[in-house]
Amino acid sequence: MNIRRWLPRRGPLIAATLAMAAAVVMAPAPASAATTYIYCYPSVLIGPSQSTSGTTVTADMRISCAGGFAYTTHLNLTISRDGALVGSNETWGGYSLTASASCVPGNYVMTTWGLISYPAGNIPISDSFYWNSQSVYINCVARPVVANPGNQVTYIPDSAAVQMTATGGTAPYTWSASNLPASFSINPSTGLISGRATQVSTRTVTVTVVDAAGSSGSTQFTWSVRREACPHC
Repeated sequence: MNIRRWLPRRGPLIAATLAMAAAVVMAPAPASAATTYIYCYPSVLIGPSQSTSGTTVTADMRISCAGGFAYTTHLNLTISRDGALVGSNETWGGYSLTASASCVPGNYVMTTWGLISYPAGNIPISDSFYWNSQSVYINCVARPVVANPGNQVTYIPDSAAVQMTATGGTAPYTWSASNLPASFSINPSTGLISGRATQVSTRTVTVTVVDAAGSSGSTQFTWSVRREACPHC
């Protein structure tokens, strides 16, 4: 990852970067006590990433401004595969940008640059930034999609079973679940959740599947365990 920046008026740079999401904070020179400064910075830099269907690769960026709005912005976003440009987009005056490309297996890099003008006291100044993501290999194989079974309600002391299913990806699947009601578990091979209700609770359950290629998909639903208001009516 490489970040370069040129500041005509030598403003300091504070940069924090992550592998697939980065934020670069650009601060102007210290202001006098009576001056309010506006400063803008790339707050979201995400990509490249494969769509669930495996047909496209996308990249996203967004800038944020503190203290007001920029005078002008010029943002550019590109996607390269194995060193060749495959997708690009730019905006004049916008604050967010998305670029996409048809997915072909290969190594993808997202590159962004921008020019942002804003007031520093009574004098407009400009900041520029340049950022390269890490190279990411994308195989363009459709990711598994987990069907949502809908919210569940089980009464103590009933037994219950929910069969999870998925489409896409490469079989076989491996299943896991987090935050299941007490005494419930999921079969990692079949995706069957089963158990007997023993404890009153309402939980948000996350079920995840990982296919043979290592791609994953997940879904969430609410599972409530209750006591019968009148169990012997």
